[in-house]
Amino acid sequence: MLWLFGLLVCETACEGFLCVGGLALRPWRRKLVCVVAGLTLVVLLLLLSASAWRIWLWSLPIGAYRLINLLRLYHARLPQQRLRSVTIQTYSWLVAAQVVMVLIAWGADAMHIDRELLASVMVLQLAGAVVLLRATLRTWQHAAVPASHVSLADRELPSLSVLVPARNETKSLEECLQLLTASNYPKLEILVLDDSSATRETPDIIRSFAQAGVRFIQGEAPDLSRWLPKSFAYEQLARQASGDLLLFCGVDTVLMPQSMRKLVTILEERQKNMLSILPLRRHVSGEGNSLFQAMRYYWELCLPRRVFKRPPVLSTCWLIRREALEKMGGFEAVSHSVSPEASFARQAVTTDSYSFIRSDDSLGVYSNKPANEQYATSVRVRYPQLHRRLELVALVSLAEIIFLLGPIIGLLLAGGLTHMLEYVLTWSVALVGLFVTYSFAAVRTRLANPAYGWLLMPAAFVLDLAVLHISFWKYEFGEVTWKGRDVSEPVMQLSSPKL
Repeated sequence: MLWLFGLLVCETACEGFLCVGGLALRPWRRKLVCVVAGLTLVVLLLLLSASAWRIWLWSLPIGAYRLINLLRLYHARLPQQRLRSVTIQTYSWLVAAQVVMVLIAWGADAMHIDRELLASVMVLQLAGAVVLLRATLRTWQHAAVPASHVSLADRELPSLSVLVPARNETKSLEECLQLLTASNYPKLEILVLDDSSATRETPDIIRSFAQAGVRFIQGEAPDLSRWLPKSFAYEQLARQASGDLLLFCGVDTVLMPQSMRKLVTILEERQKNMLSILPLRRHVSGEGNSLFQAMRYYWELCLPRRVFKRPPVLSTCWLIRREALEKMGGFEAVSHSVSPEASFARQAVTTDSYSFIRSDDSLGVYSNKPANEQYATSVRVRYPQLHRRLELVALVSLAEIIFLLGPIIGLLLAGGLTHMLEYVLTWSVALVGLFVTYSFAAVRTRLANPAYGWLLMPAAFVLDLAVLHISFWKYEFGEVTWKGRDVSEPVMQLSSPKL
């Protein structure tokens, strides 16, 4: 056992040396990475075969992330200084996490408190389900469409610009513009930007609505060393708009004729600078349960965001005062942000000038995003949401397994435990709480079938874990294609972005 521990220390030291100084050994770097990665793999396998394998078992997933960290060094996509910084940071956090997990497992084994440790984890899972349920109910209640006590005359309404970026869009764009032009808002301009579409169909559709008041904006190609395409499209639209209020929405957003007036009334009555709207799903023939979009809504609704001053926000449809946008630095201040609206919401919430609203049929804001677009959006946003940090991927994955999937796994394995009834009851209560939270995110927003949609929760959690790892893998080692453009290079701030 002692020699195995010495081998583990040696491997950890070699890995640390590579992260700290290995970049200077350019001709040998890849060979050294391969040697250390091979040594790491051997150590992991030996730990599994050791007599105290149960102590090491729980730390082995951390070892897998350490191998991925070495793979970063092998590929060396990032500029040298940034690569050195992120690999050292990830290495430090992962080694510390592995040490903590081994010490906990060793202590439990030495003091024969395995059952007590399992009971503690079970209690934490129950507490986590309660926290998520309370946060969900609170957010759902606060996000309800308020009953309006004022009715603004046409002359009292501020001017409104609806801004829609479009790239390679056809059917959804046409339906979106038909509904926008049917709005009853009196001081309205509609601007649609053709974001360098590959065919003539998209600009032709936009121009066909010119007589209905739609203004065509020919977009410019973004400089990816300075801008993400989405932020640059927003910047071009905002620059051309003349309204006091700016409403940003995608082509897959459906707004009823009364929607804009109601949104502006809410903004004025609440004296806010920004609103973000959680849409209902507009059922499309052939579309089933939307697991990807449900999990995006889940993370916005169910986390106790008030504690961290990270308000829920979605990019589907959001409204902001032009003056407030300019004070926050405009889109130039968030030119590399995958979710610029989230940055503005975080600033606005500090002065109590932001509200998150969930749509109902009276407000009439819907989404008809197809499944392939939902998946692409999830991949595009998940890793950047974790600040492009591999150690946070490991931490979030561990938290999802313990708190979201843990009660399910526990119930499946409860038959082999002593005092089985206590475990089954506790895990069942936790699971009911999780089912309720998921039903708010999926069923009550019409993303899932009311008859059985909540039963898809375990599949949604597993799928979310998969999407998280696909997102980080594509950003770190591949491409993240969005509307025909690779956005991984500007997001990861690689040394030589493609133009």
